[in-house]
Amino acid sequence: MSSNSILAPSKWLLSTIVALVCSVETASATCGSGGGMPGGDGTNGSDCNSFTDGFYNKYKLDLGLAGRTHRWAIFTYGSGTSGSPFTAIDVSSPTSTTQFGYQIMGDIAMAGAYSNLKVSGYGSVSGDRYEHTTSTETGVPPNAVIAGSRFSSSTLDSYAVQAINSLKNVSTTAAGLTKTSGSPSSINMSGGTMNFSNSGNPFNGKYVMNLSSLTLNNGAVLNLSGAAGSAFVVNVSGAFSLNNSSQIALSGGLTPSDVLFNVTGNSGAFSILGNSLFQGTLLAYNKSGAQRTLTVDGANTLIRGEIIANKVVVSGGAKVRKPPKASCDGDRDEHERERERD
Repeated sequence: MSSNSILAPSKWLLSTIVALVCSVETASATCGSGGGMPGGDGTNGSDCNSFTDGFYNKYKLDLGLAGRTHRWAIFTYGSGTSGSPFTAIDVSSPTSTTQFGYQIMGDIAMAGAYSNLKVSGYGSVSGDRYEHTTSTETGVPPNAVIAGSRFSSSTLDSYAVQAINSLKNVSTTAAGLTKTSGSPSSINMSGGTMNFSNSGNPFNGKYVMNLSSLTLNNGAVLNLSGAAGSAFVVNVSGAFSLNNSSQIALSGGLTPSDVLFNVTGNSGAFSILGNSLFQGTLLAYNKSGAQRTLTVDGANTLIRGEIIANKVVVSGGAKVRKPPKASCDGDRDEHERERERD
């Protein structure tokens, strides 16, 4: 057994224990992470509160190891077979991305059996990789970069089962929430800006949308505003796409852990393309039928948040950034400071 396999269970278990302790601490408390790095960035305990977990605290939507007690850039649950492995994460770039930060910056997880991480062209992955014991990695030489450490063990396999159950429960529960009165039934924009706020009465820091589709094109901006620790839950049963420099923007103090985009169903576009910006936590799960693949493409396309899906393809130099200053999870990688400056 490799040293990584030995260390991984204790590292993930420690992050879970610390996160549970942090969840009952007051806002001014100091919560340390592993390796002598309080709050996840090696400076001070205030970083424990940099993830404000709005949709968890307001709606009890707990992603657990799929995205709350450990923060991921990408978490996938797609699986294959011994004879036909499933490429759950596929990362590529036509040009080098490491000069200004890796393409994927933050830890990634492949929870599915016989899943595969493929990095090709000038694709690059930073952070650690937590993988099923049957998972494999393919780094296509000479330019692909897979950094960080690989963790895999039977204990992590059992944690993966828990994580998949958590994301399924969150998706189903979120989809069953009653929509906020006056919220739209779909959002399909070509240019322009649309604003939603969860502040004041009658919202009191909570807002739910149940959309048949969410598509933004030609520089369209969907702006969600609220205080840190308030919550938006946006359920999307059909197409979800951003294209041509469109944005999902957060303001008023909202963090990606306050905003959940819950994409269900198996039909319609599922993509973030063309130099667009997404901010939030993106969860995709279909409780019946086939699962969808998220495509993220474009040299200046940027994800600031967490992606949780069956399969994720990141191409054309697009970047995924786990939010900076991971709180209480002890998973800081060596490029954390670069990510904060981005």
